[in-house]
Amino acid sequence: MKIFALCKPYLLSQKHTLIAYIALTLAATSIAIITPYIIGEFLDSLIAGADVSVIIHFCAVFGGLSVIRIIKGYIAAILYTKMQAKMSYELGIDTIKHIQSLSLSYMNNKDSAYINQRISSDAVDLIVFCIRFLQNIVTNAIMLAVPFAILLTMNWFVALLMVSFIALYVTIYIFFRKPIYMAGLAFREAQAKLFARLFDQLKYIKLIKTNAIQKEMNSRADKCFLKLRSAAIHNQKVNYLYSGMDGFISTLAQISLFVVGGIQILLGNFTIGMFTIFSSYFSMMLTSSRYFSGLGAAFQNTLVSYNRLKDILEQEPESCGTINIKHIEKIQITNIDFSYADSSNRAINSVTANFAKGKMYAISGANGAGKSTLINLMMGLYIDEYSGHITYNDVDIRQIEMIDARRRLLGYAEQEPTLISESIRFNLDFGVNGALDDDEKEQGLASCIAMLGMQDFISENTLDFMFNESNTNISGGEKQKVSILKVLFKNPDVMIFDEPTSALDASTTQRFVEYLRKIKQDKIIVLITHDESIKGSCDEVLEVGV
Repeated sequence: MKIFALCKPYLLSQKHTLIAYIALTLAATSIAIITPYIIGEFLDSLIAGADVSVIIHFCAVFGGLSVIRIIKGYIAAILYTKMQAKMSYELGIDTIKHIQSLSLSYMNNKDSAYINQRISSDAVDLIVFCIRFLQNIVTNAIMLAVPFAILLTMNWFVALLMVSFIALYVTIYIFFRKPIYMAGLAFREAQAKLFARLFDQLKYIKLIKTNAIQKEMNSRADKCFLKLRSAAIHNQKVNYLYSGMDGFISTLAQISLFVVGGIQILLGNFTIGMFTIFSSYFSMMLTSSRYFSGLGAAFQNTLVSYNRLKDILEQEPESCGTINIKHIEKIQITNIDFSYADSSNRAINSVTANFAKGKMYAISGANGAGKSTLINLMMGLYIDEYSGHITYNDVDIRQIEMIDARRRLLGYAEQEPTLISESIRFNLDFGVNGALDDDEKEQGLASCIAMLGMQDFISENTLDFMFNESNTNISGGEKQKVSILKVLFKNPDVMIFDEPTSALDASTTQRFVEYLRKIKQDKIIVLITHDESIKGSCDEVLEVGV
């Protein structure tokens, strides 16, 4: 089954816990199978005139089995929660890691909240289905086969009649299979889209309040809700029809039991105890048959989750070379053409540029000319989507292990800084162990903090100051300084700053540029800027879009 093929690594990672969990389930099944015999024998003993000792013995046995069942249920619940949470997380995080390996183009036109909700819910659905399948398939097969063998010896006609009811279950599933899948898919998609629209209500809270567009944004969510409600009702109708047919067959089976069993009692072929055993095993078979019928519906609903996750996992990762370079001495860009996937217009058209260690470069041009896009290409962020050549030290970046290169050798301060909802410290070193423990690095960081005029802010708040999710507890200027400080602290071979001085005052800008000129002999420094004074401080100016 393809669902299990996808989940196999995660199931194997918890195989010992899973085996223990299934063993406990089989133990409970054994108790369930012998219980009707115990009750039937007890009833016949009472009718035959048993004494009080038989009652005490029955109570002791039945009570003991109940205690065992309770203890088993507690242990099984703990094991289930432990492995389900672990496996669901691992499947979800592996899917996210796969998205991280794709080109930025994949997420450019997608709603991150929608994708996140899809991944989280689908991962849980798949793992829960697999665990419950492994747990129940064996137990229900046993609870179908063993009672059938017993009933066959008691009354072959009813046993074979039960087989006909099973055939009816199969027929109904075949008829409802596609409608259940389609209804489930529509419901899941509508559910994820509504989640994304509700998330927007909080994500854009400042924009909403500033423009007083609560009504319009709520209306946007209302439309998604109406679609979800319609999909949910349709999904419920389809599943209820299926379960209703299931219930109808179950009722027919029960009637058959009462008719045949009642006749057998009237004829003297069954005692009350035997009928109790007969009806218990018949109900056990019926329950197992309904499980397999419900399994079909569960499979179709889980298939929705499988196909949605598979759609992500089948996306081809972007290329990544194998050459690890130690340093970047020069970068060459030759005849680069590039268009975004959702646009027919070229964002970059036949650009050629050279960058060498020991120099500062300014990239200038009109808004929308492709300056930031050029930087993204230079960093290998759209590595499979451009024509032309980009090389580091005369090696094409498609042959270079660019993840390692970006981690060690490239530093980038964005025009609109993205600060993680964490401490200043984390936004500087991203949790890399020991990154801030080196005395020389600490001294260099203190020097950069003073150069950027952040000493009062850091002294007052410390490096443990926490940014909120929307970064509204820090000014635009301080936010930009943290982004610059991140690059300076990293101290990579290539430093890239996108409009770094747009929120800096004149004196801070001057100190910053002077600092860059001081360290440039060991760096390639690139600044996207419209500031003429900064251009004048650079060794070369590249005009883009001219």
